Amino acid sequence: MKFQKVKKQMVLIISLAALLFQTACSSMGKSVGFGTAIGAGTGAALGGIVDPGKNGQYRTRNVIIGAGIGALAGGLTSAAIHENNERDKELAYLKGQEAQRKSGKTGNPPSLQQPKVEAVWVESKVSGNRYIEGHFEYIITEPTRWESP
Repeated sequence: MKFQKVKKQMVLIISLAALLFQTACSSMGKSVGFGTAIGAGTGAALGGIVDPGKNGQYRTRNVIIGAGIGALAGGLTSAAIHENNERDKELAYLKGQEAQRKSGKTGNPPSLQQPKVEAVWVESKVSGNRYIEGHFEYIITEPTRWESP
């Protein structure tokens, strides 16, 4: 009877701990939940392998304890990894803003110079059985370029 009471208490503690770890932002909840689940599964598997006692009398207890410890370890580890990733994102954002402030630019590209174009008049002419009326031909003498700041 005493073992059943301890078993129920462990299940309750594990459930509450898993819910507690999932109370942050949605992406953190997903990553911590996933880490908790992986930890619980791994802990349960290892608990099942550890000394089961005579005729396997301690196997259930070992599985429950292993799942609880694994869930706590997985949840804590994934929460720490998530926090580290969020901190890295924030630092990258701040570095980008600092670089923009130092450069004095607002992120707009430099302007382009207009290309230089010459217009050449071509006289009317007859070519075989075709008549070609006089017209302008436009030639790009200098292509467009970035303007110097």
